Amino acid sequence: MKGKTLLSLAIVLAMVLAALPMMTVKAAPTTISVVFENGLNTIQKLPCQNFVVSINIANAPNTDFFDIGVQWDTTTLELQTGTSADVVEGGFMKAFGSTVFPGPSVINVDSMPDIPCGFLSGGPAHGDGTLFTIAFHAKSSSLTPGPIGIMAPNVITYLLLGPNLVPIDATVNGSVTVPIPPAQSPKAIITSPVDGSLVYVGDTVTLDGSNSQNGIDSVPAGEICAITTWDWAIDFHDGNPATHLFGAHQSFDCTGAGLVTITLTVTAPDPTPGDSNYVDHDTSAPISIMQVTKPVGPSIDVYTDRGGQGPLGTYPFGWSDAYGPQEEVCVYAKVTYNDEPVEYKPVVFEVIDNNGAGVDFRTAFTDANGIAKVCFRIPWQGSNAETEFGDWSITGVVDISQVKVTDTVKFRFGYILSIRGITVNGSPLHKGEFLTLDVDIASISMTSHDAILTMTACDEAGVPIGLAYAMITVAPEDGMFAMAGSITIPTWAYVGTGTIYVDLLTAWPQYGGVPYCPEKTALFIILKTP
Repeated sequence: MKGKTLLSLAIVLAMVLAALPMMTVKAAPTTISVVFENGLNTIQKLPCQNFVVSINIANAPNTDFFDIGVQWDTTTLELQTGTSADVVEGGFMKAFGSTVFPGPSVINVDSMPDIPCGFLSGGPAHGDGTLFTIAFHAKSSSLTPGPIGIMAPNVITYLLLGPNLVPIDATVNGSVTVPIPPAQSPKAIITSPVDGSLVYVGDTVTLDGSNSQNGIDSVPAGEICAITTWDWAIDFHDGNPATHLFGAHQSFDCTGAGLVTITLTVTAPDPTPGDSNYVDHDTSAPISIMQVTKPVGPSIDVYTDRGGQGPLGTYPFGWSDAYGPQEEVCVYAKVTYNDEPVEYKPVVFEVIDNNGAGVDFRTAFTDANGIAKVCFRIPWQGSNAETEFGDWSITGVVDISQVKVTDTVKFRFGYILSIRGITVNGSPLHKGEFLTLDVDIASISMTSHDAILTMTACDEAGVPIGLAYAMITVAPEDGMFAMAGSITIPTWAYVGTGTIYVDLLTAWPQYGGVPYCPEKTALFIILKTP
């Protein structure tokens, strides 16, 4: 059974309604500010987390060129890649014409003193928007906030320019707190062998657990607890107890065909015990390999560009990773005789849908490596498309010296990620109260996928009263998430039944992101002010 991906987000839907002045007495000041993913100029990130900072402008006069400098605290922060690729032009200038954005000319250890942008054609720009974004990485913990600041005018005299070198009126800097994390047990990671791999009888299997992570204790803060024991439990499913091997690197020989299950347990004792919450051991999820006899005579192995090598059998053997709507599937057949490739043999492929019906028949010849390849795109049958979701298969058949051999690979077709359910906690609620939302995310993939989860709350009149989002990574075959945010129902929201719209995106739409799946909604109640 697959686990659930439960993403808990505390959503505080907070909006400020600005009243328009009856008459303009003075132009609003031009402000440049540091804004984090939460929409504020302060944020908290754990060590090793990545985040993006936006440098925004408000109330800009006519502007056809700007040059901004940014500084940060290197004890807690660093650029994600340390190159100019970490700086991406925002939409402020681009909305008014074609721009020239060379990125930072110099990247010092703790600053980018010169980030310019100007118009190639069009302009001038004015109003509000994002000048550029910077990708950061949180380093070591520090209870003292690490600042991200816009360089002062006495450092760079042309912060905002116009064509007349108009200085900005104010800057709003940002700060990042990287707290000391709680105690973390060691993590057992198996690098080799790969889950689902095939090994010929007589070959040697290499065990590599060297990428397993040490534990971290919180007393004293951040103390590293080194791994001292790597315990490999190898179950040959032959009725005997599992064999145990010890060490980060080990190996064993395949002596017979069959399934082998491998489990690694690492132990990292606390050198100075003091935190009762610290657990000194961790067991990896078991992986399986299949020992097979090297083929004799004619053989065929059918797989896709997303895996599935090996004979059809118990999952994951003979399965490739999943495919989503309208994606192209490339399927291969490796044809051999006594484990040597057979060239220029016609292989026929039959694509079978979730109802067991053949939907595509193709023929391809093997190349010098004995591999035949065809590609097809999964049908998308309009409003009936989802009826095709389920387990599909592709069978390949070849005739070698009047001996027909066949193999089949299976894959799952559907929304790679989908919103399985939404639970609203705390409803009904009064204005100014918190709204808690649980989102259950499903995955049909064997690999991790990055996603942006957005939640828009509207009151009974359909007026958006708040927006929250999270940048997440969904683990293979579902994963568990626990995330918290902060947000409230505004005082000006209409009383009645509101709606929350939840979307799961591949990226921000302005950068070409598309939905992983259909939008889901949930209702909540806003009560009169008590």
